[in-house]
Amino acid sequence: MKIGAQLLVQEYPEFLQTAKSLEANGYAYAWVVDSQMLWEDAYVYVALAMQETKNLVFGSAVSNPVTKHYTVPTSAAATLAGLYPGRWILGMGRGDSAVRTLGMKPKKTADMEIILKKMQDLLHGKTVDEAGSEIRLRFTDQDLKVPLCYAATGPRNLKIGGAIADIVMLQVGTHPASVKWAIDNVKQGAEQAGRDPSEVEISLLCGMWVSDDLQEARDNTRWAATCATNHLEDVVRAGPNHGMPQELLSMVEVKRDQYDYYGGHLDSSAEHTEYLTDDMIDRFAIAGSASHCIERIQELESLGVHEISSAYLNGHFNQIDIVGKQIIDKI
Repeated sequence: MKIGAQLLVQEYPEFLQTAKSLEANGYAYAWVVDSQMLWEDAYVYVALAMQETKNLVFGSAVSNPVTKHYTVPTSAAATLAGLYPGRWILGMGRGDSAVRTLGMKPKKTADMEIILKKMQDLLHGKTVDEAGSEIRLRFTDQDLKVPLCYAATGPRNLKIGGAIADIVMLQVGTHPASVKWAIDNVKQGAEQAGRDPSEVEISLLCGMWVSDDLQEARDNTRWAATCATNHLEDVVRAGPNHGMPQELLSMVEVKRDQYDYYGGHLDSSAEHTEYLTDDMIDRFAIAGSASHCIERIQELESLGVHEISSAYLNGHFNQIDIVGKQIIDKI
């Protein structure tokens, strides 16, 4: 099991020091948000931070093809792969805060499979058709080793991830029923595409906080449940055949305050998290003592999860040290 972290791109000195602390404590990945209205530029931060770290693998979590034409993050990925081989993962999604803060809609799921395949082809040195024009990355004809990650919540996107991506990042919480449902969809997508499902790495985006003070742990992971509910609402709106377990569906059924992207996206202290019960928080986080967290991590590993992608850790140096010594060194 790998333990990764998600970082906000803000206050660069603190961001850099956090990345260095992640590397020193054995974290596998440092994922960075890509949301141009709420935070600074992810690719600028990563290019600078890679110069100051040695082995830490960074990834976008996630870019989207609405605010950036898909060739833009593809070109950036190819550039980073040339400068820092093996240290960049290209994470893509339909678009969340980067899109919604502009009053725009995420990319249609039906378009994503085509876009992801084109991105892979470009990174593999191939020419692709774009609206009748043949396009390629002129500055490289190599088969670049850049893993493609796809962030998914609903069944159609989970299947697309299984069919195409190297990594599928789930945002379905941490309840075993929810995680099993999501992984089953990923596996089905892989099998339908003729792939071995074991080739697809499963990353689980969630809140994680290790503390003997359970209230402290829950207070630092509140963001995960309400943020995920944004995506669950999209899944429900898409139609009744989603097959989501009740552990997910019940989140959509609860009346909640309007989600405020500008007022506290991914922020556990935001007012729009106040409606959450302890049970809701626990369904989307790994929170509590080290022994409890290890038990939950092992349960998720048995379901097929390969990485716990814990968020958001900017400046939480003590927590990073605790996880390094009490979790990473023990699993």
